[in-house]
Amino acid sequence: MMRLLQLGQELEWQVLELRRPTPQAPAETAVEDAFGPSIGDPSSESIGERQRVVIATVDKIQRELLSTVRFDPLRLVGVGGPIAATLDTVADLIVAIDEIRREATSNVGSLPSTVRSFQGLLRGYCEEGRPVAA
Repeated sequence: MMRLLQLGQELEWQVLELRRPTPQAPAETAVEDAFGPSIGDPSSESIGERQRVVIATVDKIQRELLSTVRFDPLRLVGVGGPIAATLDTVADLIVAIDEIRREATSNVGSLPSTVRSFQGLLRGYCEEGRPVAA
Protein backbone atom coordinates (compact mmCIF):
# COMPACT_ATOMS: atom_id res chain seq x y z
CA MET A 1 0.00 0.00 0.00
CA MET A 2 2.90 2.34 0.70
CA ARG A 3 4.03 2.01 -2.92
CA LEU A 4 0.60 3.21 -4.08
CA LEU A 5 0.77 6.23 -1.80
CA GLN A 6 4.31 7.04 -2.98
CA LEU A 7 3.24 6.86 -6.62
CA GLY A 8 0.25 9.07 -5.84
CA GLN A 9 2.53 11.68 -4.31
CA GLU A 10 4.88 11.43 -7.29
CA LEU A 11 1.89 12.04 -9.56
CA GLU A 12 0.99 15.19 -7.64
CA TRP A 13 4.52 16.58 -8.14
CA GLN A 14 4.46 15.72 -11.83
CA VAL A 15 1.17 17.54 -12.30
CA LEU A 16 2.66 20.61 -10.63
CA GLU A 17 5.61 20.39 -13.03
CA LEU A 18 3.24 19.99 -15.96
CA ARG A 19 1.39 23.15 -14.97
CA ARG A 20 4.67 25.08 -14.55
CA PRO A 21 5.30 27.27 -17.60
CA THR A 22 8.42 26.56 -19.61
CA PRO A 23 10.90 29.41 -19.12
CA GLN A 24 12.21 29.36 -22.70
CA ALA A 25 12.24 32.65 -24.52
CA PRO A 26 11.78 32.78 -28.32
CA ALA A 27 15.54 33.39 -28.80
CA GLU A 28 16.34 30.29 -26.76
CA THR A 29 13.89 28.28 -28.85
CA ALA A 30 15.67 29.32 -32.04
CA VAL A 31 19.02 28.20 -30.59
CA GLU A 32 17.46 24.94 -29.47
CA ASP A 33 16.05 24.35 -32.94
CA ALA A 34 19.54 24.74 -34.38
CA PHE A 35 21.45 22.68 -31.81
CA GLY A 36 18.81 20.62 -30.00
CA PRO A 37 17.92 20.80 -26.31
CA SER A 38 20.74 20.82 -23.82
CA ILE A 39 21.04 17.53 -21.99
CA GLY A 40 20.17 17.67 -18.30
CA ASP A 41 18.56 21.10 -18.59
CA PRO A 42 15.12 20.88 -16.90
CA SER A 43 13.86 23.82 -18.96
CA SER A 44 14.42 21.79 -22.12
CA GLU A 45 11.75 19.31 -21.06
CA SER A 46 8.75 19.90 -23.30
CA ILE A 47 5.15 19.83 -22.19
CA GLY A 48 4.62 16.73 -24.31
CA GLU A 49 7.37 14.96 -22.39
CA ARG A 50 5.84 16.04 -19.07
CA GLN A 51 2.47 14.67 -20.22
CA ARG A 52 4.08 11.33 -21.09
CA VAL A 53 5.68 11.21 -17.63
CA VAL A 54 2.29 11.83 -15.97
CA ILE A 55 0.67 9.10 -18.06
CA ALA A 56 3.52 6.68 -17.30
CA THR A 57 3.06 7.28 -13.57
CA VAL A 58 -0.70 6.74 -13.87
CA ASP A 59 0.04 3.45 -15.65
CA LYS A 60 2.33 2.42 -12.77
CA ILE A 61 -0.40 3.25 -10.26
CA GLN A 62 -2.92 1.17 -12.17
CA ARG A 63 -0.57 -1.83 -12.36
CA GLU A 64 0.26 -1.54 -8.65
CA LEU A 65 -3.42 -1.23 -7.74
CA LEU A 66 -4.40 -4.28 -9.74
CA SER A 67 -1.53 -6.36 -8.38
CA THR A 68 -2.42 -5.31 -4.83
CA VAL A 69 -5.94 -6.58 -5.26
CA ARG A 70 -4.81 -9.77 -6.92
CA PHE A 71 -2.29 -10.67 -4.22
CA ASP A 72 -4.23 -9.57 -1.14
CA PRO A 73 -6.83 -12.31 -0.67
CA LEU A 74 -7.81 -11.02 2.76
CA ARG A 75 -9.33 -7.91 1.19
CA LEU A 76 -11.09 -9.92 -1.47
CA VAL A 77 -12.77 -12.29 0.95
CA GLY A 78 -14.01 -9.40 3.01
CA VAL A 79 -11.88 -9.68 6.14
CA GLY A 80 -11.10 -5.96 6.02
CA GLY A 81 -14.67 -5.14 5.06
CA PRO A 82 -17.35 -6.25 2.65
CA ILE A 83 -16.04 -7.39 -0.71
CA ALA A 84 -18.57 -5.23 -2.56
CA ALA A 85 -17.17 -2.06 -0.97
CA THR A 86 -13.60 -3.06 -1.88
CA LEU A 87 -14.54 -3.78 -5.49
CA ASP A 88 -16.49 -0.51 -5.75
CA THR A 89 -13.49 1.43 -4.46
CA VAL A 90 -11.15 -0.27 -6.94
CA ALA A 91 -13.59 0.49 -9.75
CA ASP A 92 -13.75 4.16 -8.68
CA LEU A 93 -9.94 4.33 -8.64
CA ILE A 94 -9.68 2.88 -12.14
CA VAL A 95 -12.26 5.36 -13.46
CA ALA A 96 -10.29 8.20 -11.83
CA ILE A 97 -7.06 6.89 -13.40
CA ASP A 98 -8.67 6.94 -16.84
CA GLU A 99 -9.89 10.49 -16.25
CA ILE A 100 -6.37 11.60 -15.29
CA ARG A 101 -5.00 10.04 -18.49
CA ARG A 102 -7.60 11.89 -20.55
CA GLU A 103 -6.97 15.23 -18.88
CA ALA A 104 -3.18 14.87 -19.11
CA THR A 105 -3.48 14.97 -22.88
CA SER A 106 -6.40 17.33 -23.38
CA ASN A 107 -7.30 19.48 -20.35
CA VAL A 108 -4.25 20.19 -18.21
CA GLY A 109 -6.03 23.05 -16.43
CA SER A 110 -8.37 20.79 -14.48
CA LEU A 111 -5.75 18.11 -13.84
CA PRO A 112 -4.71 19.30 -10.34
CA SER A 113 -8.24 19.05 -8.94
CA THR A 114 -8.73 15.63 -10.54
CA VAL A 115 -5.46 14.39 -9.03
CA ARG A 116 -6.43 15.76 -5.60
CA SER A 117 -9.72 13.88 -5.66
CA PHE A 118 -7.89 10.77 -6.86
CA GLN A 119 -5.45 11.14 -3.95
CA GLY A 120 -8.39 11.20 -1.53
CA LEU A 121 -9.78 8.00 -3.03
CA LEU A 122 -6.36 6.37 -2.96
CA ARG A 123 -5.71 7.29 0.68
CA GLY A 124 -9.14 5.97 1.64
CA TYR A 125 -8.48 2.70 -0.15
CA CYS A 126 -5.02 2.27 1.40
CA GLU A 127 -6.14 3.13 4.93
CA GLU A 128 -9.25 0.95 4.71
CA GLY A 129 -7.23 -2.28 4.97
CA ARG A 130 -5.03 -1.19 7.89
CA PRO A 131 -5.70 -2.87 11.19
CA VAL A 132 -7.19 -0.63 13.84
CA ALA A 133 -5.92 -0.82 17.44
CA ALA A 134 -8.53 -1.88 19.97
